Amino acid sequence: MARILLIALVLTVSCCWLAAEEMHSVLPAVGAVCISIDSAIEVDGELSEPAWDEAIAASGFTISAVDALAKNQTAFRIVRNADTLYLGVRCVEENMAGLKTNVTMRDGSVWHDDVIELFLDANHDHETYYQFAVNAIATRFDSRSGATTWDAQWDAAATTDEDGWTLEIAIPFASLDDGAPATGDVWGLNVCRERQAGREKELHNWADVQGNFLRPWLFGHIYFAGDSFTMDDAAARDMYAKIEVPTRIYLQDGIALIGPDGLQSRESYQQMLARSFEQAKQLREMHEELAATFREERDAPHADEFAALDESYLNLREMATSEGAVSPFEWAAQTIAISDLTHAMHELRWQVRIALLLREA
Repeated sequence: MARILLIALVLTVSCCWLAAEEMHSVLPAVGAVCISIDSAIEVDGELSEPAWDEAIAASGFTISAVDALAKNQTAFRIVRNADTLYLGVRCVEENMAGLKTNVTMRDGSVWHDDVIELFLDANHDHETYYQFAVNAIATRFDSRSGATTWDAQWDAAATTDEDGWTLEIAIPFASLDDGAPATGDVWGLNVCRERQAGREKELHNWADVQGNFLRPWLFGHIYFAGDSFTMDDAAARDMYAKIEVPTRIYLQDGIALIGPDGLQSRESYQQMLARSFEQAKQLREMHEELAATFREERDAPHADEFAALDESYLNLREMATSEGAVSPFEWAAQTIAISDLTHAMHELRWQVRIALLLREA
């Protein structure tokens, strides 16, 4: 009987895992665009060169295997010239005092630190890949399809400040067996982050690899454009012909969805934020209730807590309802704020209600 129960348990777990994999496989993939530049970039961890302003940013990192945006967000940009691929990354970190940077030896176990990992599938075969990992003091690790004896010639630099850390990576195409991509080529791509500065280790990813970064069949994609890029139906068809699955393409001002019929939809980050705010009916109702309470009961308890939440709510509402441009970082941060504020307003509403009832008793 025990053996039968054990077999049933194993089958149940296996079916759930396969169902999760199957569900993940039908979700739209993610894609980034790499534009070409003429100049070289000084790798100093500053992201101060004009080329980074021209590059197209991608954000929206999620907690791996969890359909939720990571609170400490990450954004990246990729550009290339004839000889080199450049990656620029910004990591928001609320606990810089807890940042881990213990590994100093090349090809050491940097994943035990706060680290960014870049994965490139240059063949776009969803099997082979290059891995480049860098911690917040620019200690480097590389491998090729899991072979750690492979060493490439590449450079990295990192800087820190009170709000997070910044990373630059330069990889000469000559260091890769596949050479430089042509305009219009597509490679597999993922950017992942191990966050160690929190209470527990967190795995964040751009393309969700379901808790294991070494899954090239779940990577996103990068399209190598020329010195500029315009998302239109022709570009969408060309990208889809090479990616072959519906894909969310990160653009300068928002996200486009491409499919077999070309450009299926396009939303700016501002429109996406406005839609999320409009759907947050409970948050708006709780804010209205609390605001009315504190207008009528000026000495109601928890006034300071509401004042802080009210300021955050009004800032969120202003950004969500304005017509100004919203960056990928702002979109991700404010989308997270909607969830956080909803929870905080719910807690405060009950605290205020109970306190008022006790005062009247």
